[in-house]
Amino acid sequence: MKLLVWLITACWAILLATDTRAQDAPNPLIGSHLYRSYCLVCHGADGKNPGSVASNLGLTPADLSSPQYQTKNVQDLAAVISGYRDQKGSDMPNWGMVLTATDLLDIAAYISNISRTDLRFIGDTRRGRAIFKRACVACHGKIGTGEGLLAHLFGISMMDFTQSENMKQIGDENLMSMIRDGKGDYMPSWKGILSDSEIADVAAYVRMLAR
Repeated sequence: MKLLVWLITACWAILLATDTRAQDAPNPLIGSHLYRSYCLVCHGADGKNPGSVASNLGLTPADLSSPQYQTKNVQDLAAVISGYRDQKGSDMPNWGMVLTATDLLDIAAYISNISRTDLRFIGDTRRGRAIFKRACVACHGKIGTGEGLLAHLFGISMMDFTQSENMKQIGDENLMSMIRDGKGDYMPSWKGILSDSEIADVAAYVRMLAR
């Protein structure tokens, strides 16, 4: 057991030493992906409703949207995540033995934004990219410039999602509404084909295409 603890500690030290992003500011967008990988199964997507693992095990995770956590700064939140098992009665893993210091700060930065309705935080851009490639490229083009094959064949003028000034004119809810309900003569409704969460994912990806 002592050897195992020593090995884990040594690996943690190596990770810290090789963490090239350690000097960067905590990134909540990176943290959102890490949260989905490590935290969502217990804390849920919104941080306040138990995820599938917690529900199956009969656990009651902390409400991350509560003032107890939302009033903490990012560094303090990262410290809580890192050594939570040190607290008596906690069922949460000691993530400081697994994740790098930068990962912990990124997750903490995301948790501090978990109640926001900004698409960047409620949509999963990686899933959105996969949906975009499957469902949107034919008209909107591979990188969202509006130069897809069908747009060329039918002579349809498409919006260029990479133009940030144009995209700033479209609110998040309006963007999701266009995807969900369709718009004009050519944009179809994806309601019933994509779920609400998938619509949020692809909208978040489209939002990221702006330069």
